[in-house]
Amino acid sequence: MRYKIVTTKNIVSLSSGFQESHKREVGIPRMGLIYAPTGFGKTTAAAWLVNRENGVYVRAVSLWSPSTMLMAMLAELSIAPPRYPAQMLQAIVDQLKLSQRPLFIDEADYLFQNSRMIDAVRDIHDLTGLPVWLIGSHKLEKQLARRKIIAGRISQWVNFLPCDLEDTQKIAQELCLIEVQADLLEQLHKAAKGSIRLITVGLSRIEAFARIHKWDSINSTQWAGLPFFFTRQVDYQDD
Repeated sequence: MRYKIVTTKNIVSLSSGFQESHKREVGIPRMGLIYAPTGFGKTTAAAWLVNRENGVYVRAVSLWSPSTMLMAMLAELSIAPPRYPAQMLQAIVDQLKLSQRPLFIDEADYLFQNSRMIDAVRDIHDLTGLPVWLIGSHKLEKQLARRKIIAGRISQWVNFLPCDLEDTQKIAQELCLIEVQADLLEQLHKAAKGSIRLITVGLSRIEAFARIHKWDSINSTQWAGLPFFFTRQVDYQDD
């Protein structure tokens, strides 16, 4: 299979939403939100956007504290961390203002484990005036709603939706080195319930199976009901 970013409808929505936040006039909030259940491709899409926009990307982890969060941002900016958190934050603000690079924070749900982390992110946004995007699970929207001082700064939000059949067909056409017939694609799409991660895993297995048999094309009869991925049941409530 090829490795590339396929411009699904979610990618198009994300690109449009970011451009809107980027064009905001001075004084208008420029925070953005990408949220979806696991497996919908938000992290991959965000990585694509970060590369395109020369953004600063950090991934939150469960053991972050305000200081370690700021140190992760400083590392991405290639800045030696000052001694005190307030100095760290100022160094980040100064470098972002100088470079005009947007900030992206993945797994942003973790920021709500300590209110000082999300408050520091708000400070970075307010002091730089640059786009700051949070990326997280489908639960992030509710967490933000409880922090109105942050929610009021979200000017763009992109809810990644399940891939539709057209997206699935496009993914297969652009990634697969064999032809996957429409009837088999429909079965895969139904089994994956729109998860781009599971669609990709399923296509990889289909392609490997076809290569073993030296087929250039494969349909549902040839696939013969084999499993597309490890689990047949997809539950988006568990991350």
